[in-house]
Amino acid sequence: MKHFCTLFFLLTTGWWCTAAQAQNYRPFRFGLSYQLSAQATPGDTTHLLRLAGRQVQGGDSVFLFDKRTSQGRVLPQQDDCGHYIERNDNLFGMSLRLRPGAEYVLAAANGRTFTLRPRALPGQVWAATTAGLTAQVTARTLGSVLGQPDSLVVITLSDGAAITLSRRFGWVSGPALGHYLNARLPGAALTLTALPELNLGTKQLDAFAVYDFQPGDVFLRKAYARGGSQPCVNIWTRDSVLSRAPGRTADTLVYRIRSQSFTQACNRSSQSLAAAQVRVVRITRTTDNLDQPTGFAQYPPGYAQYPPGGAPARLVHLPAARTPDYNRRLVRNQASYLACTIGDSSMLRSGLNIDASYAASVAAGLGQTWVEFNSFSSTTTTLIGYRKGSETWGQLTTFAQLLPVRDSRPASTTAALPNPFGAEIQVAFTLAGPQPVGLTLYDALGRQVQRLAAVPQAAGARHLNMSTAGLPVGVYTLHLHFAGEGRIEVLRVLKTE
Repeated sequence: MKHFCTLFFLLTTGWWCTAAQAQNYRPFRFGLSYQLSAQATPGDTTHLLRLAGRQVQGGDSVFLFDKRTSQGRVLPQQDDCGHYIERNDNLFGMSLRLRPGAEYVLAAANGRTFTLRPRALPGQVWAATTAGLTAQVTARTLGSVLGQPDSLVVITLSDGAAITLSRRFGWVSGPALGHYLNARLPGAALTLTALPELNLGTKQLDAFAVYDFQPGDVFLRKAYARGGSQPCVNIWTRDSVLSRAPGRTADTLVYRIRSQSFTQACNRSSQSLAAAQVRVVRITRTTDNLDQPTGFAQYPPGYAQYPPGGAPARLVHLPAARTPDYNRRLVRNQASYLACTIGDSSMLRSGLNIDASYAASVAAGLGQTWVEFNSFSSTTTTLIGYRKGSETWGQLTTFAQLLPVRDSRPASTTAALPNPFGAEIQVAFTLAGPQPVGLTLYDALGRQVQRLAAVPQAAGARHLNMSTAGLPVGVYTLHLHFAGEGRIEVLRVLKTE
């Protein structure tokens, strides 16, 4: 048994060493998504990158990067066609070729190449590009990648830039090499911020990160809809997360969310409050296709033949970045575009021209933060406030605060007692039906000095008591808020002691 265990140990460790050596510091592996953050750029831009296709050329394995969609030039005579252009080159060019001896050649669509030789002897110089850029291995060390131990190699370029590759995980840090091959590609220092096969690191762009809700989270969104057969309306929706649970499989999260909406005409001529509903929301790793690479353009379901006889629509995933909004949480944009039916050869030579019809943004832990849809009508929905634990942002306005307010004289059944008042004042009133009622006290300069938030009251004769101890003598104004009716009764009161 002892000899068997020894043999088993040698076989298994030998297999691991062989598998690890087989990686040979390969920068990227087929089928995996790499999250790379350009921390030196404004907004700490984050990209997803993936090798999506493979083929054999001259005995070498060649892997193709996903195409990248970037802004193009707009030609007004073509109805603004060309907002975005789909190009073959990605941040590291168009393809990655594996050559004997652990040599990796990145190639751009223009034919230029960038050569990496992570197994070269230290100090051995080779031509990285045909434009005079050279490279050499300057260090081999044992280190860690996002907490995982690994062997690292550092390649230094003749312009001073350094590339770090991991034996197990490939690209760790360095410049976007596609910029050396095509000046139109962005130049940035890219750092690996998640290990794809182990799901380690800070995965900020997949569905589980975007829809990472916790019980007690509250979100308020405002939608503005106009055009078509419907009148202009504003719709506020308040979502409160009640529970979170794993689904039947490891790839699903299940939330129970209480939602309620308040709709108001843009001219405030009418408003309605919908009954609250509890809905079940299931999130999978592919929800909203957030696992797709930056610049990836896919055919979304239901759009393949729209417009009839025309070119299909594409859903394009744009880079993510941090902004002052949402407490600097990472925000990623995605948009649906229609292929242009008109174009000239100079534009089409670079790829497919597409035009916009839908756009949205999502943020880590917040879900959708902005959605805009334009067709025969237009609807724009924006996250205007949220609360997550102790973190708050924006305005979590209550529906009662959204009702139009009308100042009115107090009813005959409304009275402030005593008046003048001392350490406490009581306001008596009568309600025809149940509704929330609140009370606010202002001094002679119009400054709020005391407030009772609106709380539900039953129909009939009611009263509210407000403590006024410590307030100086003087003239005050009481505002009695009838939230259900959207009006205020104003009373003038006096404090003499």
